[in-house]
Amino acid sequence: MNATINTAYLVENFVGLEPIMKQATEQLNLPKGGAAALKKQIFGDITKYGSLEPGFQVKKPDGGSALRSFTLGELAESAKNEVTAQAVDPNAVHEILFGRYGLIRKAGGGRAKYLMEDIEVAFIRDLIAGTQIGPIVTSGRHRLLSLQILLKAAGVNGFQGVKVRCSVIELENQDQVQERIISANTGSRVFSRSEIRERIGSTSGVVLSSCESIVKTILSANKKDDFKAAFSSYVKLLAAKTNANHFTPAQYSDAGNSLWNNLEKMRPQGTTLIKWIMADKEGRFRRVMDAVEEHLLEAVSRAQQDGARGSKASKIAKALTPAVASRCF
Repeated sequence: MNATINTAYLVENFVGLEPIMKQATEQLNLPKGGAAALKKQIFGDITKYGSLEPGFQVKKPDGGSALRSFTLGELAESAKNEVTAQAVDPNAVHEILFGRYGLIRKAGGGRAKYLMEDIEVAFIRDLIAGTQIGPIVTSGRHRLLSLQILLKAAGVNGFQGVKVRCSVIELENQDQVQERIISANTGSRVFSRSEIRERIGSTSGVVLSSCESIVKTILSANKKDDFKAAFSSYVKLLAAKTNANHFTPAQYSDAGNSLWNNLEKMRPQGTTLIKWIMADKEGRFRRVMDAVEEHLLEAVSRAQQDGARGSKASKIAKALTPAVASRCF
């Protein structure tokens, strides 16, 4: 599963979707049968309507402002409005196209005629300031990518201009956006602990896209969850930056979270970790992460060699804790 931030939702940006793209192209290039009929319908609908709604989405009564058409290009570029990493799961995309209700081919034969659930997008509207942020995809990024694959496999050029009907909601802030993303998607996929932690804990304005962006925006952190999310993301990003590819991104994220918990138990300078770091957010956060960077590869090596019971994440954190504490406290 790939997690990205501010990366456009275009199929070519996600390596894990390549096998699905290949499978879809092979299906839609068959000379006859259901796939050939599907390809004909796609071109017919786009030529006539410029939209997937008439032929590929279930009919809905007039919903006024709650229903609105967006181009696939607009939805793909909506990633620029995100503040936390979104996960893209190739298995979910494959299920939409080739699963029980597959748009290209259902398991067991035939194909599903309609995409049964609309993509949902949110706008954050500040009535006092008169500003608006959006759209932000709160449910349906896998549907968005699946529709792209469907059109690209059929040979549609300029698919980014094709419209799709979406459900639109209004929210007050990024906290509500993250809560909505989790609640709206709980039935369709399982969120990892690291994804939930980083999503809920980073809505104060800390940008988790890179180590540099975290340091630059850490002053926005104002609660424990913000710092735990920053710890988790920084360790994960640092592992990628230093080519520490021995464990998964989620394991490194969990290691950052465990490191926070371990340091918290040490009562730095006789106080809580949150009070200690809040006294000099930027300086102390940077000091901790400099120590992490200095000792991460050694900690990873020790975790690999540690044959005791327990998670690799906790072993990485255990190896990092004394080194970080001796340098910072």
